Amino acid sequence: MNQALLNKKLKDSFGETRFKPSEDSLTSSTIGLLQYLGGTLFWDLLRNSCGETHLLPEKVGELLEVYFWRRFLPDLEYNVNHVEPDVYCEFENYNLIIEAKKGDAFGQDEIQWRKEINSYYKEVESNKPLLFIAIGGNHSLKVKSIGLDKNGSIQTIYGASWQRLLGVCIAFVKEDTLSKADKRILNDVINLFDKHHFYNISWLKFLSIKSLESSNLKVLEIWNEKDSFQSKNADLLMGLAPILQLKVNSFNTISSWKIIQKNLKKP
Repeated sequence: MNQALLNKKLKDSFGETRFKPSEDSLTSSTIGLLQYLGGTLFWDLLRNSCGETHLLPEKVGELLEVYFWRRFLPDLEYNVNHVEPDVYCEFENYNLIIEAKKGDAFGQDEIQWRKEINSYYKEVESNKPLLFIAIGGNHSLKVKSIGLDKNGSIQTIYGASWQRLLGVCIAFVKEDTLSKADKRILNDVINLFDKHHFYNISWLKFLSIKSLESSNLKVLEIWNEKDSFQSKNADLLMGLAPILQLKVNSFNTISSWKIIQKNLKKP
């Protein structure tokens, strides 16, 4: 959050008396904190937030500089105004642009990518390869390639999601090899994700199979016996008053038996 505050990007977050999450507050709250981790860990988190992780380099070297909303001059061909990538990182062996969108569903724009990349090449003198991660706002996390100029230059765009980044942070914080300081940073990031309405979700395909306990089996036996009794004695039960009914809560466990009194209508 401090990066958004320092760069005067919080006007959309405190327009009311309550905190209102914004794209800039999300970027600052997450990547703004993750930058304080070691360069290797920082990159591992970003890399694993992408959909096609295997296509990215495993190692990029130490993290040298991080800029939030750095202004690049216009390239005067595709745009005449300055551009502001959300995050620009200089690693030892690579440079990285991160373009962020608030939600995971939509918002990324190929035209915006092209403007930022062309402005980068116009302003930054570097022999290091450029990596580009678009986090949030993707219809698909598959790698995309965009043409930059008439000479046929191509830039690869790696799609990432905030939900994946959150999941990676949760997985990494459980590692015994991390220092307590790193875990404190990751826990803060996880809590700030919650403030921005990204939650720790356990997807069904990742859940381990559990065996039913004997107590659960006993409940199922009682349930089956009740069904069997009702089907065999339907005519008898229809004529009874009071009628025994089984009340089941929303979790399909037996909660209570109640006797419901009904007055028979006289002919």
